[in-house]
Amino acid sequence: MRQTFLTGIVILSLVAGVSGREKIFSGSAFAEGSQKSETKSLSKAIGLSLLLPGMGERYLGMPSSGKYLTIGDGIIIGSAVSFAIVGAWKEQEYKTFAQKYAGVDPSGKDEEFFRIIGLYPDRDTYNYSQELYYRDDADLYPQTPEWNWVWRSEQDQLRYYDMRASAERMWRNFRIALGVAGINRLISTINVIRLYRGGAPLGLSAEINGVHNSDYGFKLIYSFEF
Repeated sequence: MRQTFLTGIVILSLVAGVSGREKIFSGSAFAEGSQKSETKSLSKAIGLSLLLPGMGERYLGMPSSGKYLTIGDGIIIGSAVSFAIVGAWKEQEYKTFAQKYAGVDPSGKDEEFFRIIGLYPDRDTYNYSQELYYRDDADLYPQTPEWNWVWRSEQDQLRYYDMRASAERMWRNFRIALGVAGINRLISTINVIRLYRGGAPLGLSAEINGVHNSDYGFKLIYSFEF
C-alpha cells in the first residue's frame, strides 16, 4: 500500500514580504533503476549523504532521487549563513545604540547584561528591584562607572528592546536552519538505505508558501511518497 507522509519545514528567508504560493518541484521523476550495485558501499553512501544530501544517491548511480534534497540543502544552508551575518550585524547595532543612548560600557559584558538593560531604565532601579525581591541573595551590579547605565528616554529603551529582540530572532532562525539541515541529511540517509536495499526511491515534491505577517519568512514543504 502506498502511503503519503507530509512534513512542513519552516525556513525564514531574508527576503521580506514573501507572498503567494509557488510549486518549485514535484513528482518522483527518477529514471534510474532502483537495483543496488554490488560494488557500492552503503557506509560510503551514507557518509556522502551526511556530508551533502543527494550525494549518496548520486554515488549509488541514481542522482535524480536526491537532486531536490541537494537543492533544498542549498536553500537551508544559504539561509543559515544569512541569518548569522544579519544576526551579528544586528547584535553590534544594539550594543552601539546602548553605548550611545544609555552610556553603556560594552567591554566585558555578557548577554545577560544586555538583556537586563532593556528591561530597566537604569542600574539603580535594577539593583533596588533585586534587593526588594531577593534581599540578602540579590545579585547586584557594582556601583562603578563601567557597570552603570541610564537611558535618556523611555523611547530609547523601547527601541533598544526591539533592536535586541530582532537580533535574537535572527540567531534563533540560524539555530532552526541548522536543525533543518540535520533533518535533510537524515532524509537523504533513509533514501540511500532504501535504494541500496533495492527499494523504490522516495517520491519527492516541494513547494514554497509565502508567510504573511511574519518576520522575513517562507515555508519550504516536502512531501514524500513511499
